[in-house]
Amino acid sequence: MNIIINTSHQRFGGAVQVALSFINECKLFPEHEYHVFVGSGVGKSLDKSSFPSNFTFYDFDFGVIGFSTVKTIQKKLRPLEEKIKPDVLISTSGPTYYHSKAPQIIGFNLPLYIYPESPFVRKLPMKKKMMLWIKKQFHFYYFKRDAVAYVVQTDDVNRRVKKALNTEKVYTVTNTHNQFYNNPTTVTNKLPDKIGNEFRFLTLTSYYPHKNLELIPKVAQQLEALGITNVRFILTLKQEEFKEKLLNHKFIMNVGPVLPKDCPSLYAECDAMFLPTLAECFSASYPEAMVMKKPIVTTNLGFAKSICGDAALFFEPENAEDASKKIRDVMENKDTYDRLVNFGIAQLKTFDSAHSRAEKYLQICESFKLRS
Repeated sequence: MNIIINTSHQRFGGAVQVALSFINECKLFPEHEYHVFVGSGVGKSLDKSSFPSNFTFYDFDFGVIGFSTVKTIQKKLRPLEEKIKPDVLISTSGPTYYHSKAPQIIGFNLPLYIYPESPFVRKLPMKKKMMLWIKKQFHFYYFKRDAVAYVVQTDDVNRRVKKALNTEKVYTVTNTHNQFYNNPTTVTNKLPDKIGNEFRFLTLTSYYPHKNLELIPKVAQQLEALGITNVRFILTLKQEEFKEKLLNHKFIMNVGPVLPKDCPSLYAECDAMFLPTLAECFSASYPEAMVMKKPIVTTNLGFAKSICGDAALFFEPENAEDASKKIRDVMENKDTYDRLVNFGIAQLKTFDSAHSRAEKYLQICESFKLRS
Protein backbone atom coordinates (compact mmCIF):
# COMPACT_ATOMS: atom_id res chain seq x y z
CA MET A 1 0.00 0.00 0.00
CA ASN A 2 0.91 3.61 -0.50
CA ILE A 3 -0.09 5.17 2.85
CA ILE A 4 -0.24 8.69 4.19
CA ILE A 5 0.07 8.84 7.99
CA ASN A 6 -1.31 12.24 8.89
CA THR A 7 -0.21 13.87 12.17
CA SER A 8 -0.02 17.41 10.76
CA HIS A 9 -2.80 18.65 13.08
CA GLN A 10 -1.42 17.10 16.29
CA ARG A 11 0.33 19.42 18.75
CA PHE A 12 0.42 17.77 22.21
CA GLY A 13 -1.07 15.17 24.55
CA GLY A 14 -1.24 11.40 24.68
CA ALA A 15 -2.42 11.20 21.06
CA VAL A 16 1.05 12.32 19.97
CA GLN A 17 2.61 9.32 21.74
CA VAL A 18 0.19 6.93 20.00
CA ALA A 19 1.08 8.45 16.63
CA LEU A 20 4.80 8.20 17.34
CA SER A 21 4.49 4.57 18.36
CA PHE A 22 2.53 3.70 15.22
CA ILE A 23 4.99 5.46 12.92
CA ASN A 24 7.95 3.68 14.53
CA GLU A 25 6.27 0.27 14.44
CA CYS A 26 5.61 0.69 10.71
CA LYS A 27 9.34 0.09 10.18
CA LEU A 28 8.53 -3.58 10.81
CA PHE A 29 6.09 -3.64 7.87
CA PRO A 30 8.46 -2.82 4.99
CA GLU A 31 6.07 -3.93 2.25
CA HIS A 32 4.34 -0.53 2.34
CA GLU A 33 5.35 2.96 1.23
CA TYR A 34 4.82 5.55 3.99
CA HIS A 35 4.36 9.28 3.58
CA VAL A 36 4.26 10.88 7.02
CA PHE A 37 2.74 14.35 7.50
CA VAL A 38 4.58 15.44 10.64
CA GLY A 39 2.88 17.92 12.97
CA SER A 40 4.71 20.01 15.55
CA GLY A 41 3.90 17.63 18.43
CA VAL A 42 5.19 14.52 16.68
CA GLY A 43 8.17 16.30 15.14
CA LYS A 44 9.71 17.06 18.53
CA SER A 45 10.30 13.36 19.26
CA LEU A 46 10.64 11.80 15.80
CA ASP A 47 14.11 10.61 14.81
CA LYS A 48 13.77 10.70 11.03
CA SER A 49 17.31 9.44 10.51
CA SER A 50 16.34 6.05 11.95
CA PHE A 51 13.83 5.28 9.17
CA PRO A 52 14.47 3.33 5.96
CA SER A 53 13.98 4.62 2.42
CA ASN A 54 10.30 3.65 2.20
CA PHE A 55 9.49 6.56 4.56
CA THR A 56 9.13 10.15 3.35
CA PHE A 57 8.49 12.99 5.80
CA TYR A 58 6.73 16.33 5.34
CA ASP A 59 6.81 18.90 8.17
CA PHE A 60 3.90 21.15 9.17
CA ASP A 61 3.03 23.52 12.00
CA PHE A 62 -0.54 24.75 11.68
CA GLY A 63 -0.75 26.01 15.28
CA VAL A 64 -4.12 26.33 16.99
CA ILE A 65 -6.89 25.11 14.67
CA GLY A 66 -9.54 27.65 13.67
CA PHE A 67 -11.78 28.21 10.65
CA SER A 68 -9.01 30.01 8.76
CA THR A 69 -6.55 27.24 9.63
CA VAL A 70 -8.86 24.61 8.13
CA LYS A 71 -8.59 26.35 4.77
CA THR A 72 -4.80 26.46 5.10
CA ILE A 73 -4.68 22.75 5.93
CA GLN A 74 -6.72 21.90 2.84
CA LYS A 75 -4.59 24.16 0.66
CA LYS A 76 -1.28 22.69 1.91
CA LEU A 77 -2.20 19.00 1.96
CA ARG A 78 -4.24 18.62 -1.24
CA PRO A 79 -1.30 19.14 -3.67
CA LEU A 80 0.72 16.59 -1.71
CA GLU A 81 -2.06 14.04 -1.84
CA GLU A 82 -2.39 14.56 -5.59
CA LYS A 83 1.36 14.01 -5.97
CA ILE A 84 1.57 10.98 -3.66
CA LYS A 85 -1.64 9.33 -4.90
CA PRO A 86 -2.13 7.28 -1.71
CA ASP A 87 -4.28 4.19 -1.41
CA VAL A 88 -5.43 5.36 2.02
CA LEU A 89 -4.80 7.97 4.72
CA ILE A 90 -4.74 7.22 8.43
CA SER A 91 -4.59 9.45 11.49
CA THR A 92 -4.63 7.89 14.94
CA SER A 93 -6.43 10.96 16.34
CA GLY A 94 -8.81 13.49 14.83
CA PRO A 95 -10.54 15.36 13.47
CA THR A 96 -7.88 16.03 10.83
CA TYR A 97 -9.74 18.94 9.15
CA TYR A 98 -8.59 17.58 5.80
CA HIS A 99 -11.03 16.36 3.13
CA SER A 100 -9.11 13.80 1.10
CA LYS A 101 -9.90 12.09 -2.17
CA ALA A 102 -8.51 8.76 -0.96
CA PRO A 103 -10.26 6.95 1.92
CA GLN A 104 -9.33 8.35 5.32
CA ILE A 105 -9.37 6.46 8.64
CA ILE A 106 -9.42 8.66 11.73
CA GLY A 107 -9.04 7.94 15.44
CA PHE A 108 -11.64 9.27 17.89
CA ASN A 109 -10.27 10.39 21.30
CA LEU A 110 -12.64 13.10 22.57
CA PRO A 111 -14.29 11.76 25.73
CA LEU A 112 -16.26 14.85 26.75
CA TYR A 113 -18.51 14.44 23.70
CA ILE A 114 -19.51 10.85 24.43
CA TYR A 115 -19.54 10.76 28.25
CA PRO A 116 -22.20 13.37 29.13
CA GLU A 117 -22.64 11.66 32.51
CA SER A 118 -19.10 12.68 33.51
CA PRO A 119 -19.13 14.87 36.63
CA PHE A 120 -16.87 17.28 34.77
CA VAL A 121 -19.49 17.80 32.05
CA ARG A 122 -22.42 17.89 34.47
CA LYS A 123 -20.93 20.63 36.64
CA LEU A 124 -19.96 22.95 33.77
CA PRO A 125 -21.69 26.35 33.86
CA MET A 126 -24.37 26.75 31.22
CA LYS A 127 -22.22 29.03 29.09
CA LYS A 128 -19.38 26.49 29.01
CA LYS A 129 -21.83 23.67 28.30
CA MET A 130 -23.03 25.64 25.30
CA MET A 131 -19.44 26.19 24.13
CA LEU A 132 -18.77 22.45 24.51
CA TRP A 133 -21.88 21.69 22.44
CA ILE A 134 -20.75 24.09 19.70
CA LYS A 135 -17.26 22.53 19.61
CA LYS A 136 -18.88 19.09 19.43
CA GLN A 137 -20.93 20.09 16.38
CA PHE A 138 -17.82 21.58 14.76
CA HIS A 139 -15.73 18.47 15.37
CA PHE A 140 -18.48 15.99 14.46
CA TYR A 141 -18.99 17.79 11.16
CA TYR A 142 -15.35 17.21 10.18
CA PHE A 143 -15.34 13.62 11.47
CA LYS A 144 -18.40 12.78 9.35
CA ARG A 145 -17.19 14.73 6.31
CA ASP A 146 -13.67 13.31 6.19
CA ALA A 147 -13.63 9.74 7.57
CA VAL A 148 -14.72 6.48 5.97
CA ALA A 149 -14.04 4.69 9.26
CA TYR A 150 -13.06 5.41 12.85
CA VAL A 151 -10.62 3.79 15.28
CA VAL A 152 -11.23 3.86 19.05
CA GLN A 153 -9.43 2.37 22.03
CA THR A 154 -12.09 0.57 24.08
CA ASP A 155 -15.28 -1.33 23.31
CA ASP A 156 -17.25 1.08 25.47
CA VAL A 157 -16.06 4.02 23.38
CA ASN A 158 -16.79 1.96 20.26
CA ARG A 159 -20.47 1.63 21.20
CA ARG A 160 -20.75 5.30 22.04
CA VAL A 161 -19.06 6.53 18.85
CA LYS A 162 -21.25 4.30 16.69
CA LYS A 163 -24.29 5.93 18.26
CA ALA A 164 -22.88 9.48 18.23
CA LEU A 165 -21.73 9.40 14.60
CA ASN A 166 -24.46 7.05 13.37
CA THR A 167 -22.12 4.53 11.75
CA GLU A 168 -21.11 0.90 12.11
CA LYS A 169 -17.61 1.52 10.75
CA VAL A 170 -15.91 1.87 14.11
CA TYR A 171 -12.98 -0.40 15.04
CA THR A 172 -11.42 -1.02 18.44
CA VAL A 173 -7.63 -1.04 18.65
CA THR A 174 -6.52 -0.64 22.25
CA ASN A 175 -3.89 1.75 23.47
CA THR A 176 -0.96 0.43 25.47
CA HIS A 177 2.16 1.58 27.25
CA ASN A 178 4.94 3.25 25.28
CA GLN A 179 7.74 1.11 23.83
CA PHE A 180 10.15 2.79 26.27
CA TYR A 181 8.62 0.67 29.04
CA ASN A 182 9.83 -2.53 27.37
CA ASN A 183 13.49 -1.54 27.65
CA PRO A 184 13.62 1.34 30.15
CA THR A 185 16.79 3.39 30.24
CA THR A 186 18.44 4.45 33.48
CA VAL A 187 18.55 8.21 33.94
CA THR A 188 19.48 10.53 36.78
CA ASN A 189 16.79 10.49 39.47
CA LYS A 190 14.32 13.34 39.23
CA LEU A 191 13.27 13.04 42.87
CA PRO A 192 15.29 13.46 46.06
CA ASP A 193 16.08 10.43 48.18
CA LYS A 194 13.15 9.17 50.22
CA ILE A 195 12.99 10.16 53.84
CA GLY A 196 12.02 7.28 56.12
CA ASN A 197 8.99 5.34 54.89
CA GLU A 198 7.86 7.96 52.37
CA PHE A 199 5.21 6.63 49.95
CA ARG A 200 4.92 8.29 46.54
CA PHE A 201 1.90 8.47 44.21
CA LEU A 202 2.71 9.49 40.63
CA THR A 203 0.25 11.46 38.48
CA LEU A 204 1.92 11.53 35.08
CA THR A 205 -0.06 13.94 32.91
CA SER A 206 -0.18 17.40 31.42
CA TYR A 207 -2.82 19.78 32.75
CA TYR A 208 -6.34 19.37 31.38
CA PRO A 209 -9.43 20.52 33.29
CA HIS A 210 -11.11 17.10 33.02
CA LYS A 211 -8.12 15.43 34.71
CA ASN A 212 -9.43 17.01 37.95
CA LEU A 213 -5.94 17.50 39.38
CA GLU A 214 -7.35 20.14 41.71
CA LEU A 215 -8.58 17.24 43.84
CA ILE A 216 -5.02 16.29 44.82
CA PRO A 217 -4.45 19.09 47.40
CA LYS A 218 -7.82 18.23 48.94
CA VAL A 219 -6.79 14.58 49.22
CA ALA A 220 -3.48 15.64 50.75
CA GLN A 221 -5.38 17.66 53.36
CA GLN A 222 -7.61 14.67 54.16
CA LEU A 223 -4.59 12.41 54.62
CA GLU A 224 -2.88 14.95 56.85
CA ALA A 225 -6.03 15.12 58.98
CA LEU A 226 -5.87 11.33 59.32
CA GLY A 227 -2.33 11.67 60.66
CA ILE A 228 -0.70 10.30 57.50
CA THR A 229 2.37 12.43 56.88
CA ASN A 230 4.60 10.12 54.82
CA VAL A 231 2.66 10.44 51.53
CA ARG A 232 3.91 12.46 48.54
CA PHE A 233 2.09 13.24 45.31
CA ILE A 234 4.40 13.64 42.31
CA LEU A 235 3.12 15.75 39.38
CA THR A 236 4.57 16.50 35.93
CA LEU A 237 2.99 19.86 35.10
CA LYS A 238 4.49 22.96 33.62
CA GLN A 239 5.52 25.08 36.57
CA GLU A 240 3.25 27.99 35.65
CA GLU A 241 0.23 25.66 35.42
CA PHE A 242 1.10 24.03 38.72
CA LYS A 243 1.26 27.39 40.50
CA GLU A 244 -1.88 28.71 38.82
CA LYS A 245 -4.18 25.68 39.04
CA LEU A 246 -3.30 23.79 42.23
CA LEU A 247 -3.28 24.82 45.85
CA ASN A 248 0.13 24.48 47.42
CA HIS A 249 0.59 21.66 49.92
CA LYS A 250 3.74 20.22 51.48
CA PHE A 251 2.76 16.70 50.35
CA ILE A 252 2.83 17.71 46.66
CA MET A 253 5.93 17.92 44.47
CA ASN A 254 5.97 19.02 40.83
CA VAL A 255 8.94 17.84 38.72
CA GLY A 256 7.77 19.47 35.49
CA PRO A 257 7.18 17.80 32.10
CA VAL A 258 9.09 14.56 31.55
CA LEU A 259 10.29 13.13 28.23
CA PRO A 260 8.54 9.86 27.30
CA LYS A 261 11.83 7.93 27.44
CA ASP A 262 12.36 9.11 31.05
CA CYS A 263 8.89 8.20 32.33
CA PRO A 264 9.71 4.58 33.30
CA SER A 265 12.52 5.87 35.48
CA LEU A 266 10.13 8.26 37.24
CA TYR A 267 7.66 5.42 37.85
CA ALA A 268 10.51 3.43 39.36
CA GLU A 269 11.06 6.23 41.90
CA CYS A 270 7.39 6.08 42.97
CA ASP A 271 5.25 3.47 44.68
CA ALA A 272 1.82 3.78 43.08
CA MET A 273 -0.23 5.76 40.54
CA PHE A 274 -3.05 8.19 41.32
CA LEU A 275 -5.36 9.55 38.61
CA PRO A 276 -8.47 11.56 39.60
CA THR A 277 -9.62 12.04 35.99
CA LEU A 278 -13.30 12.56 35.17
CA ALA A 279 -13.33 11.69 31.45
CA GLU A 280 -11.12 9.56 29.18
CA CYS A 281 -11.33 7.54 26.01
CA PHE A 282 -8.16 5.82 27.21
CA SER A 283 -5.30 6.84 29.47
CA ALA A 284 -1.91 5.26 28.81
CA SER A 285 -1.12 5.95 32.47
CA TYR A 286 -3.11 2.83 33.37
CA PRO A 287 -1.07 0.27 31.39
CA GLU A 288 2.12 2.20 32.20
CA ALA A 289 1.48 1.71 35.91
CA MET A 290 0.64 -1.95 35.32
CA VAL A 291 3.83 -2.72 33.38
CA MET A 292 5.87 -0.89 36.06
CA LYS A 293 4.12 -3.03 38.72
CA LYS A 294 2.52 -0.09 40.51
CA PRO A 295 -0.98 -0.26 42.03
CA ILE A 296 -3.57 2.21 40.74
CA VAL A 297 -6.02 4.46 42.59
CA THR A 298 -8.47 6.17 40.25
CA THR A 299 -12.06 7.31 39.78
CA ASN A 300 -15.05 4.97 39.92
CA LEU A 301 -16.24 5.68 36.38
CA GLY A 302 -17.05 3.36 33.49
CA PHE A 303 -14.05 4.14 31.30
CA ALA A 304 -11.58 3.60 34.17
CA LYS A 305 -13.17 0.34 35.27
CA SER A 306 -13.27 -1.00 31.70
CA ILE A 307 -9.53 -0.31 31.26
CA CYS A 308 -8.24 -1.26 34.72
CA GLY A 309 -10.47 -4.19 35.60
CA ASP A 310 -9.37 -5.45 39.04
CA ALA A 311 -6.00 -3.66 38.89
CA ALA A 312 -7.21 -0.50 40.67
CA LEU A 313 -8.97 0.77 43.74
CA PHE A 314 -11.78 3.09 42.67
CA PHE A 315 -13.02 6.13 44.60
CA GLU A 316 -16.15 8.18 44.05
CA PRO A 317 -15.44 11.04 41.62
CA GLU A 318 -14.47 14.35 43.25
CA ASN A 319 -14.68 12.76 46.72
CA ALA A 320 -11.38 13.56 48.46
CA GLU A 321 -12.39 11.67 51.60
CA ASP A 322 -13.09 8.46 49.68
CA ALA A 323 -9.89 8.88 47.67
CA SER A 324 -7.87 9.26 50.85
CA LYS A 325 -9.33 6.02 52.23
CA LYS A 326 -8.34 4.09 49.09
CA ILE A 327 -4.87 5.64 49.18
CA ARG A 328 -4.48 4.68 52.83
CA ASP A 329 -5.46 1.08 52.00
CA VAL A 330 -2.74 0.88 49.32
CA MET A 331 -0.16 2.43 51.64
CA GLU A 332 -0.87 0.35 54.72
CA ASN A 333 -2.13 -2.99 53.41
CA LYS A 334 0.53 -5.09 51.67
CA ASP A 335 -2.08 -7.64 50.57
CA THR A 336 -3.99 -4.89 48.76
CA TYR A 337 -0.79 -3.59 47.18
CA ASP A 338 0.33 -7.01 45.93
CA ARG A 339 -3.16 -7.96 44.73
CA LEU A 340 -3.44 -4.83 42.57
CA VAL A 341 0.02 -5.35 41.10
CA ASN A 342 -0.78 -8.97 40.19
CA PHE A 343 -4.11 -8.04 38.64
CA GLY A 344 -2.30 -5.32 36.68
CA ILE A 345 0.14 -7.82 35.21
CA ALA A 346 -2.80 -9.98 34.13
CA GLN A 347 -4.76 -6.99 32.77
CA LEU A 348 -1.85 -6.06 30.47
CA LYS A 349 -2.66 -9.15 28.40
CA THR A 350 -5.98 -7.58 27.37
CA PHE A 351 -4.25 -4.69 25.57
CA ASP A 352 -2.73 -4.72 22.12
CA SER A 353 1.03 -4.47 22.03
CA ALA A 354 2.56 -1.61 20.07
CA HIS A 355 3.29 -4.11 17.28
CA SER A 356 -0.17 -5.69 17.18
CA ARG A 357 -1.75 -2.24 17.36
CA ALA A 358 0.19 -1.13 14.26
CA GLU A 359 -0.70 -4.39 12.52
CA LYS A 360 -4.41 -3.82 13.21
CA TYR A 361 -4.22 -0.23 11.96
CA LEU A 362 -2.66 -1.48 8.71
CA GLN A 363 -5.28 -4.21 8.34
CA ILE A 364 -8.00 -1.58 8.62
CA CYS A 365 -6.17 0.49 5.99
CA GLU A 366 -6.08 -2.53 3.72
CA SER A 367 -9.83 -3.06 4.03
CA PHE A 368 -10.62 0.52 3.00
CA LYS A 369 -7.84 1.29 0.49
CA LEU A 370 -8.62 2.41 -3.05
CA ARG A 371 -9.07 -0.54 -5.38
CA SER A 372 -7.43 -0.35 -8.80
